[in-house]
Amino acid sequence: MFTPTPMRHVGISLLSEELTQAGLLLARYGYFAPDPLQEEMEHLPHQPQQAYASCFESARSHLQKILDFLEYKPKSAQDIPKRAPTLEQLQALETWLETIWRQCSSRAESSRRLEESLRDTRHLEGLLHSYRSLNLDLGMLRREYRFLNILTGTIPQENSTRLREAIAMIGYTLTEVSRYEGLLHIVIAGLKEKEQNLKTVLKAADFHPFTLPEALSGHPEKVAQQLREQEQKILREQRRLRLAVQKSIEAHGQRLDQAIQTLLAASGFPQFGQSLRSRGGLAYISGWAPARKISALETLLKQGLQGPVILEHHQPDAREQHRVPSHIHHAAWLQPFTALVRNFGIPRYREIDPTWFFTISFIIMFGMMFGDLGHGAVLFLAPWLWPGKLGRIRSVLVAAGLSSMTFGALYGSLFGYEHLFPALWMPPLSDPALMLEVAFFWGVGFIFLASLLNIRNDLVENRIARAFFDSRGIAGLLLYLSILLGGWQWFDQGSVDIGNRLLFLLSLATVLGYKWSQQRSAFGERLLVVAIEGFETFMNYISNTLSFLRVAAFGLNHVALSIAVFALADMLGNTGYWITVVLGNLFILILEGAIVVIQVLRLEYYEGFSRFFRGDGREFRPMRLSANDLLNTKT
Repeated sequence: MFTPTPMRHVGISLLSEELTQAGLLLARYGYFAPDPLQEEMEHLPHQPQQAYASCFESARSHLQKILDFLEYKPKSAQDIPKRAPTLEQLQALETWLETIWRQCSSRAESSRRLEESLRDTRHLEGLLHSYRSLNLDLGMLRREYRFLNILTGTIPQENSTRLREAIAMIGYTLTEVSRYEGLLHIVIAGLKEKEQNLKTVLKAADFHPFTLPEALSGHPEKVAQQLREQEQKILREQRRLRLAVQKSIEAHGQRLDQAIQTLLAASGFPQFGQSLRSRGGLAYISGWAPARKISALETLLKQGLQGPVILEHHQPDAREQHRVPSHIHHAAWLQPFTALVRNFGIPRYREIDPTWFFTISFIIMFGMMFGDLGHGAVLFLAPWLWPGKLGRIRSVLVAAGLSSMTFGALYGSLFGYEHLFPALWMPPLSDPALMLEVAFFWGVGFIFLASLLNIRNDLVENRIARAFFDSRGIAGLLLYLSILLGGWQWFDQGSVDIGNRLLFLLSLATVLGYKWSQQRSAFGERLLVVAIEGFETFMNYISNTLSFLRVAAFGLNHVALSIAVFALADMLGNTGYWITVVLGNLFILILEGAIVVIQVLRLEYYEGFSRFFRGDGREFRPMRLSANDLLNTKT
């Protein structure tokens, strides 16, 4: 519950000929994660059945491309064979899939060419539309003449009048063809002997020349008819191609479903990767499995394999600790919180899993910062009213809503109104100093718990000196305690007693001595580094604790925003009052709610996780039979 599941390193010895079946059994079982062998095994130097893995990958690639082209959705029901296919069966399937893919590939190329032709035709139709007003052979606009100069192109619409006047002075005419998105399509005609004068004028008018494609040669009506006929011909070819694809689906759909099941049965073996070695007829598989699943795993292999099999397992030793995957399982409602923890990292094996710590503290702090019975009720109801968009984070919204409602009842607040029912505790603005005091002690408890979790993690990892003497170990915790007691004594009595001074000096000296022992640099550099780190330790404890005052600050800010909304609403009439109240509460709910979430996550990550959570563990990824993995599709 609070740490990853105890794991065992597993070694499986079996006959090489049964590796494919073992892959199917282990993938179906779902609790075995292959572990790449860390050292060469001289007595087992080979990786067996590479032909099988290569054939599987080729068949899988062909199948995926076929399904993508046909846009075929496999049946969800899976009837995976109980025996893994042999190499010969896999090769036969790969040959058939390659044949089908050749047919699909040819049709895919035809489809691509038709799409390009249709796109080009429609582009020409759009271009022709700009020149439909001209009652002449459009090919004349492309030809070279001995004495006549004809140009086609575009200019900004606002330049048309000036350009017309300017070119008229040099003997040219301008004909407007069409207007589109601020551009004017024009045809300019005149004698070639004035061409040099024309270039200067056109440049000033931002003229962009355009040559009509050869396909538009002819009278516009005739060209339009030809393009329509060409488009209809392409569309007929596309319909014919889609009909052929549909027939392929009808002809091969059932066998494609069977191919998926066959490849799923074969998909276990490729998942072994570098965890597999063999020599002759003997093979060895290395991996990890939960301790509670070892007995069932051994029974599964002995019953499912025809030949002899030996399963050895042991607890991970000190050298293997960094390789052990973390198998963490939480209830479905905790998964959104787990995802937020995973954003920071994955717990190491035997490290404290912070999911429960995170969940409880997140819920409490959100409620303290966003306490309102009405706003909490909206958050609670939102995932039930909009399950499609908010269903995946339902548990977060429900928990946050309940926490907000609880603190709303304590504060006596309902959509910002604080006079509708009596507060079970007190309205935040009635005693801001007490709110800050509560937030301060919450932060102290939070940091103490995070430090204790860090000490526990160090002890488990056999880092005894670090657990006792580091700034985040017992010595650091005593230093933090002396700072708190010293501050309280100073404000209460105006002085600090000798016992607390000694505690402060001894704990600080212990922390500095440990940091000194960890340095391997020259004396001057070591002295500077230790002094800076000691000062940083002292300041971090103070700043981290004061950082939790934002819990109270946002609780007070929530009330202050509501007061601002009501102050604005009171200046308006009855209708304006209620519109302002509703919109103001929506603003508070959405914008401030998002800001509060960000602030809570900041406290969790930087003041909590950074103290005790390494987050550099390896996730337990067992072998499994998954059509989504096989076809590289999203779940």
